[in-house]
Amino acid sequence: MFPGGNSGMIRLLVKTLIPESIEGPRTMEAVWKNPVNFSALDRTGQRVRLRLDSTAVRVEHLGEPDKSDFVSLNYINGGRLFRVRAKTVVMAGGGWMTKHVVRDLDETRRKSYEQFNYSPYMTANVAVRNWRFLYNLGISSGEWFEGFGRYVNVRKSATFGVDSPTIGPDLPTVLTFFVDFAKPGLPARIQGQLGRAELLSTSFADYERQIRQQMTDMFAASGFDAKRDIAGIVLNRFGHAFINPQPGFFFGLDGKPAARDALRNGPFGRIAFSHCDLAGAMDHRNAFLESKRAVSQLLDQVLT
Repeated sequence: MFPGGNSGMIRLLVKTLIPESIEGPRTMEAVWKNPVNFSALDRTGQRVRLRLDSTAVRVEHLGEPDKSDFVSLNYINGGRLFRVRAKTVVMAGGGWMTKHVVRDLDETRRKSYEQFNYSPYMTANVAVRNWRFLYNLGISSGEWFEGFGRYVNVRKSATFGVDSPTIGPDLPTVLTFFVDFAKPGLPARIQGQLGRAELLSTSFADYERQIRQQMTDMFAASGFDAKRDIAGIVLNRFGHAFINPQPGFFFGLDGKPAARDALRNGPFGRIAFSHCDLAGAMDHRNAFLESKRAVSQLLDQVLT
C-alpha cells in the first residue's frame, strides 16, 4: 500500500543504520521522497556497510561447523569473485536459494528444505487515465472466475504530504491485478513448478494482450476503451512468491517434528536462517520477526 511497495520500510531501516544514506529527517515521507546517497552506503570504517550489486554464491564454515571460528563467504560484484570472512552469518534470502548457497549444509537441514513448497504469483499494475468505467458500474474493485487473473481494485495507497486534495473517477489511477497460477488437482509442488514455468516463459506482449482483452470483456459495456484509457502496464513476477504449508509444516506429523524446526530452533554452527518462509507466510512482518530471532541466536558468538 505504500508508494514503492515495501521499499519505504527498507529505506527507513537504512536511514536508521546509516544516517547519511538519505537526506532529510528520519521520517517515512522524507525517506520516500528524498534521493539515496549511494556513496554513503559502503564506506570504510562504518559500523554498517551495504554492498550493492553483490550476489552471494557460496557460504560455508572454515572447518567443521560446530568447531569453526569463521564463515567464508564468496560473492560476485562487477563480474569479479570476492571472498570475505565473518564471525557469524544470517541467511535472509529465500529457502529455495539458501539451500544451494550454504555449501556445507548438514543433511537434516537439507532434507528440511526439501519439504518447502513454493508457488508463483504476479501483480500487474495498470495505469489508467480514469476509472469512470468502474464508477459507472458502482464498484471500485471486482472479482471473477474465468480469464486473466482473478481480482482487480483501485488501490488505496498511503500518501505522505498529500499531493492532490481530490480523488475521483475522472482522475488517473493505477489498477492492480492479482494473478495466481494454481493448477487444481495436482500436488502443491507440481503446481508451483508448472506455474513458474508459465510465469517466466510468457512474454510481456502476451500478458499485455491478456490484460487488454480481460478489461475489454468486463468493462467495455460501461465505457472502457483499452487504446484510449490504458497509459501503461508494469508486471511484477514472483517465481517463489508464497510458501504452501502442507500438513505437518507448522507442528509436525506422525510424531515427527516440523521440518522448519531444524532451521528455526538454533543456528547451524555460525549460520542462522531468517527468511520469512520459515514462518509459513511470506510477509514483511514475518521477515522482521524471523530476522530478530536469527540475530538473537548468534549474539553470543558475536560478542565473544
